[in-house]
Amino acid sequence: MKKIYTSVDIGSDTIRILVSEYFQGKLRTLAVSSVRSKGVKNGIIIDENVLLERIKLAIEDINSRINVNVKKVVLVIPALDAEFNLVHGNVPIINDEKMVTKKDVLRVQNFVINDIAPNMELVSITPIDFTIYENGSEIETLKDPVNKICDRLGIRAMLALVPKTYVISYVKVIEAAGLEVVDLALGSICDYEEVKNDEMDETGSAIINIGKDLTTISVFNKGIITNSSIVKMGSKIIDEDVSYIYYTNKKTARKIKEYFGVASPRYANKNETYETRDVNGKLVSINQYELSQVINKRLSQILNVAKNELKVLTNKQIRYIMVLGGITDMPGINFVLDDLFGKKASTYSLNTLGIRKARFITISGAIKHFVKKIKLRGKEYSMFSSDDVDSLVHSKTRIGRSDSVFGRFFSYFFDN
Repeated sequence: MKKIYTSVDIGSDTIRILVSEYFQGKLRTLAVSSVRSKGVKNGIIIDENVLLERIKLAIEDINSRINVNVKKVVLVIPALDAEFNLVHGNVPIINDEKMVTKKDVLRVQNFVINDIAPNMELVSITPIDFTIYENGSEIETLKDPVNKICDRLGIRAMLALVPKTYVISYVKVIEAAGLEVVDLALGSICDYEEVKNDEMDETGSAIINIGKDLTTISVFNKGIITNSSIVKMGSKIIDEDVSYIYYTNKKTARKIKEYFGVASPRYANKNETYETRDVNGKLVSINQYELSQVINKRLSQILNVAKNELKVLTNKQIRYIMVLGGITDMPGINFVLDDLFGKKASTYSLNTLGIRKARFITISGAIKHFVKKIKLRGKEYSMFSSDDVDSLVHSKTRIGRSDSVFGRFFSYFFDN
């Protein structure tokens, strides 16, 4: 059976839905939808009714693209007030052969997630390593303990927790739209799952994701998230500056930034101009070089704040920094990164057909993260039934315009 998955990312600026087929270790985009978001500010849902209408619009759009109704999704949760707890524990191996099975791996994970504060929701558990014990003594520490012979199995893992009120509000509005949330995924972990490489998995790294209202800064040690922070500053302040300086409305300012702006004066053309009308209808000619100075000043401010936040989050050396977000598609961005971070910072080029823009990194990573968890559980799973898969019109698919929830999912794969 084909393995097809759907992820949903609700941002302050855009709601994104991705449907992908996982085949031979790679994702193949079946459809993607991007709809302007309303009812969300600074990552918090402030008007459920307005947001619900926008989500329904996105669902209708994605359903029309694949000719099948999406029913189950992985839901991305922003790292608002997130906490990260390092936990450890061990359980006995109870089968007659004393051989570790996939079920034992799940059982030891289940054992270490019991002690969580009632106001927090578990969004993700990431195993760091496993230890096998024989007669009370540690025998070996390894990444994959399956098929090892031992008396007890131990685990070190990182728990990602988000305040329950945030999680419930996101899940509630998705379920009100008629979708079933089968898993949660922390946005920062989704980002890492998409952009990671062998070097990042072996050292300290960071991800800076610049959104509309918020910038999320996350720190990883050998692929494991250790800390995260959110600053209330995003690409919207660039739109506000452009709007103020050229006396345009916010919508026009955003259009100017996206279609004519460059991130660094070194990349700008002093002879290029863009004509638009201000709020009074007066024709305004905008020079690209001058516009780049406006953009560069604010973008550098955002990145400097993120750079300082990294020093607060960790005292360990950061070898690699990935800067993400829709703004990173802007020409000249690497000049800005070189000025502030040197060669250790870069942007990421998403090379999956149909979603090659930076704004799709998180929802792509959410599906990859989900697939990784499924493999760990040794399960076969698809979010679409056999009949649904048969109805998918691959040849006509249109690539898109530019108790706890975790507990429910975990129990399904643990008990079945």
